[in-house]
Amino acid sequence: MPLFSVVVPAYGVQAFIREAIESVLNQDFVDFEVIAVDDKSPDRSGDIIDELAERDPRVTALHLPVNVGLGGARNAGMDAARGDYLIFLDGDDTLTPGSLSSIADRLAAQHLPDLCLYNYARTWWDGRVAVSSGDELLASLSVGTFAPRDHYRTFNLLPIACNKAYRRAFVNSLEARFGEGFYEDIPFTYRLLLQAKSAVALNQVVLDYRQRHAGSILRTPSPRHFDVFMQYDRVFEEFERANAPTGLRRHVYDIMINHFVTIVRRPDRVAASDRRRFFEQAAQTARRHQQQAPGSNRASAIRGRLLRDHSYTVFAAYDRSDRMRTRARRLAGMAYWPTRRTVRRVRSAGRLLYRLARAAPIDQGLVVFSEYWGTGFGCNPRAIFERLPEVAPELKAVWIISKERAALLPPGTPWVAPQSLRQWIVFARGHYFVNNVNFPGGYVKRPGQVHLQTMHGTPLKLCGLDVLSSAVASGAVDPMRQPSRSGGRVVTPGRTQVVREFADLLRRSDRWDFAVSSNAYSTEMWSHAYPCSYQWLEMGYPRNDALVNATAADVFSARERLGIVPSAVAMLYAPTFREAPGDVSLRIGLRRVLDRLPPEVVLIVRAHHTVASSKEMSELIDEGRIVDGSGPSSIVPCYLAADALITDYSSVMFDYALLDRPIVIYADDWRTYRQTRGTYFDLLEQPPGHVAVNEDQLVSLIVTGAYRSAESTRLRAQFRARFCTLDDGRAAESIIRRVLVPD
Repeated sequence: MPLFSVVVPAYGVQAFIREAIESVLNQDFVDFEVIAVDDKSPDRSGDIIDELAERDPRVTALHLPVNVGLGGARNAGMDAARGDYLIFLDGDDTLTPGSLSSIADRLAAQHLPDLCLYNYARTWWDGRVAVSSGDELLASLSVGTFAPRDHYRTFNLLPIACNKAYRRAFVNSLEARFGEGFYEDIPFTYRLLLQAKSAVALNQVVLDYRQRHAGSILRTPSPRHFDVFMQYDRVFEEFERANAPTGLRRHVYDIMINHFVTIVRRPDRVAASDRRRFFEQAAQTARRHQQQAPGSNRASAIRGRLLRDHSYTVFAAYDRSDRMRTRARRLAGMAYWPTRRTVRRVRSAGRLLYRLARAAPIDQGLVVFSEYWGTGFGCNPRAIFERLPEVAPELKAVWIISKERAALLPPGTPWVAPQSLRQWIVFARGHYFVNNVNFPGGYVKRPGQVHLQTMHGTPLKLCGLDVLSSAVASGAVDPMRQPSRSGGRVVTPGRTQVVREFADLLRRSDRWDFAVSSNAYSTEMWSHAYPCSYQWLEMGYPRNDALVNATAADVFSARERLGIVPSAVAMLYAPTFREAPGDVSLRIGLRRVLDRLPPEVVLIVRAHHTVASSKEMSELIDEGRIVDGSGPSSIVPCYLAADALITDYSSVMFDYALLDRPIVIYADDWRTYRQTRGTYFDLLEQPPGHVAVNEDQLVSLIVTGAYRSAESTRLRAQFRARFCTLDDGRAAESIIRRVLVPD
C-alpha cells in the first residue's frame, strides 16, 4: 500500500487538471497513488486524466456515470484509495514542490497520527500570493501531537478538505463521508477535528489554492449558497452526538455567524434578489443553534450581532453606510483621478453618443465583424461572413475596418471605421459580435448581445495569462491585445502596467459567450490562458474550410493568381514575429538562400502581419525572384499554391498540415525563443516534419529532397493525429447554425 492516496476530483477543470495532477507526479516523494475522479465532466477533463493515467501507472482514472458533485466525487475517490493517508486536491489547485516529503516526515516523527494540518496560500492570476494567516497557529502547535478539540483555534482554520492529510483507518472508523451541496467540507472537517485523538501541525505551504477568475462555484451567485445552513445543522448535530464541550460549541457558533455575514455581503455569492431571504434564514439558523451554545450572547463582529438580533433592514442600512464610508476614505486620496477620467469621458463625443444609443433596442439581425483590431478582412471572421448569406440570409453584416483596408471588402458591404461615431452606434445596436481578437475597451456588452470569439490559430507560444509566467512577460504582445509599438519597436511596459493590461484583457474576455477551437489541445491551452466563463465550440476553424474542401482546380487557380508556373516547386516561407526590440521575423537571408536553390524552386514569402517588409524582400520582389505572399488579404491562396511550407514557430503549421504536404521547421533560435517567449510544448521533440537550425541545413533539405522523405511523412502523420482532428470543411456553417441562428 502507498503512504498517500491523493484524491483529485475533476469537473469543468480542463484548463487546470493536468497541472494539478502533475504537481503530485513531479514531487520528490514516490510512495503515493493518485485517484483522479472524472465527475461526468462536460469538458475534456476526463480525456486528460486518461492520458496521464496511460502515461504514469501511479494515476488511477475513475469515470463516474453521472455527475454527483464535489462531495460525491471525493467519496468515490476514498472508496478506491489504498493508501495509509488520504490527501484531497481539487482539480484546479496544486501541491507545492517537496510538500509530500514534508508531510511524510512529519507523520513519521509523531507515530502516524490521525490528522496532519498544513498551510495553504491563495494564488491569483497576476502572480499575487497570500499565505493563510493560520501560520502562527500552526507554528505554535508544531512541537508534538495534540487533540484538536483541546485547541479551539484549530477550528478557525479554513474548513476545507484540502489543507489536511487524514489517516484512512481513522476516517473509515467514523464512516465519515462528504455530504451533498455547497460547503460540503464544513461538516466533514469539523467532525474529524472533533473526533481526532492525535494530530500534528506542519507550518508549511502545501496547497496552492487557486483563486480562479471565473468558474469557481463558491464565487458564482446561486441559490445553492443556501446549502450552508444545512451544513452547519449537520455540524451541531454531530456536536450533540459527541457531547462536544460547551466552549467549543460557542466558538464554532461564532464562526458560523461570521460565515453567514461573509456570504450575505458577497454579491458574487448571493444575488440582490435573494439577499433578504438569505439573511432571514441565517437569523433563524443562528437562533436555533444558540440553545446548543449557551453563553454565546454575542458574535465577534457588529454585523454578526445585527444578523442575529435585528431585522434585515437594520443590517442592510448599517452595511450600506459602512461601505460608503470605506469608499469615501479610499477615494479621498485620489480625487484627482476620477475627475480626470470624467473630463476625458465628457470630451469624447463618441462615448456620449454610445451611451444614448444603448437606450435604443438591439437590432436582432445585425452581425458585427472585425479582424485584428479593424486592420483587415480575413481569418475566421471572414470565413463566417462569406458563408452567412447562404446559411442565414436574413442576417445583415457590418465590418469594423480601417478606411485604408475597406477596399478589401466585397462591393456593397457596409463598414465603419474604428473609433468613428458610427462604430459606437454599431456597438450599441449589434446583436452578434464576431472577432478573432478583442473589441475595444470602451465597448460595453449589453444584455442580449452575443460575442463569438473565433480565435486565430493553434497556440504554440504562451498566450493570455500564461504569458505572465514567461521571462518576456513585461514586453510580450498577447494575441488578444493590440500591439503597442513605437518607432517599429515593441513598447516594454513596467510590471505594474503589465498586470493592469492583463486585468483589462480578462475584462474584455469576460464578454465572450462562445470561443472556437480546432483541436482538443487548443481547448485545453486556451482555457487556462483565458480563464473566463464562455462555451467552447469544438468545430474546427472556419478559415480552414477552404483547405479541407480544396480541389485541384482551386490549387491551379491559386498558383495562377500568384504567378507560379505548373513546373515550379513552390515553397511558402511564413515565419512568426519576435518580441525582442530590433528583431525581425525574416530569419533567413533570402538572397543567400535563393542563390543556392535549384532554379525550379520558387519562394512565396508571407511576413507576419505585425512586421513590415524588409528592404531585401522588396528588392527581390521587384526582381521577380520571390512571390509576395503578403499581398493577398488571406493566406489561403498561399497555402494552396505551395508544395511545401517553411516556418519557424508560427501557427500556420497547424493549418497547413490539413493539406498533408511537407513542412520544414526552421528553428535557428529555438532555445532562446522558448526561454524568453515560452511555449506549451517542445516543437523540436514533436515537429510536423524535418527541422533545420541554420541556413546550410535548410538548403540541404530542399536540394536533396529530404524535406519530402518517408521520415517527413511519418512525423507529419503524428502531428496531424494530434492537431488536425476537428476540421471537417463545415466549420463556418456549423458555427452559424449553433450561434447566429440557433433556432
